Amino acid sequence: MPRAVWAPGALSGADGVAESIAAKDLNNLYRTSCHLRNKDRYRAFCAAYAVMRVVDDYVDDLLAQPHTESDRTQALEVVSAWHRLAGACLSGQRPAPEDLMRCNHPRIDELAVAFSAAARRFPVPGHLWDDFFAAMRQDLVGQGFRTYDDFLEYAFGAAAAPTTIYLHLIAAERRRGEDSFDAPQDFDMMRCGRSLGCFAYLAHVLRDLREDLTTGEEGLLYLAIDDLTAHGVTVTSLKRDAAAGAASSEQRALVQDLAGRASRLAQEGRRYLAALDGSLSDDRAFVLELIVRIYEAVLRKIAACSYDVMTERHKLTGTEKERIALQIASEQSMAS
Repeated sequence: MPRAVWAPGALSGADGVAESIAAKDLNNLYRTSCHLRNKDRYRAFCAAYAVMRVVDDYVDDLLAQPHTESDRTQALEVVSAWHRLAGACLSGQRPAPEDLMRCNHPRIDELAVAFSAAARRFPVPGHLWDDFFAAMRQDLVGQGFRTYDDFLEYAFGAAAAPTTIYLHLIAAERRRGEDSFDAPQDFDMMRCGRSLGCFAYLAHVLRDLREDLTTGEEGLLYLAIDDLTAHGVTVTSLKRDAAAGAASSEQRALVQDLAGRASRLAQEGRRYLAALDGSLSDDRAFVLELIVRIYEAVLRKIAACSYDVMTERHKLTGTEKERIALQIASEQSMAS
């Protein structure tokens, strides 16, 4: 098994605060990123992911418990304060004191310092962060998705933007004589990020469908109404299947359809990734391949369970993820 370079507690000061948030529950993305050898990349990942994690968790926590419209309005103000703080850091400015206060986080000063340093070293387009915060606001408004295109537009912010930022952290090379990293000119990072981000998000939504449906008073639904209608599925029938722990044939057909779309998006993303072949160091190539293969494995396991995501048998185990990592490491060793 390839040994991780980093572990929680490796960083100190403001970077350590960001690291502790990024490492919360030792999720797939954090554990995969621990294989990045370059400390600047690891630090930047922790800082960027910590901001996303804090905002996303704040929104999710609100939606998972009883709340009022006033609570949502207040939450929108908090998300807007985080958005303005991120914009200031991205432009090299000090966040406004009132925004630091409105962000309502006990370690906001340290997070702002860590994020500012990450933004300086890895200058990603600001519109990616705009898209992310737009998705967080949409969660709070709670309008759902009428069409699959509506879902994709949301996914551009909820998943494709974070994925593109992550691609920049992996693919960018240090400018000669400078302390900043730029993405390769011949790599279409934006289109690659959209394809891979939407693929991973669809896999994530299908994997967690039952859990989302039973979250909070009303449940959470990240599927488009027109897709449900096309397969003869309703919100009521979804919740009934979730309570029973078994999917109907109609729901399985819906999941199969969406899993097929996710697979096609993955194939599209891999075509863009071909521009990076041979240009990445072994650790970065390993990290990138691992996170993509984990989500591809999620789709394969869903298919192996006859597209029934209500039984919970479709979720990857830690052992299965380790096998994927070992396979990639073996392939890299043979190639070298």
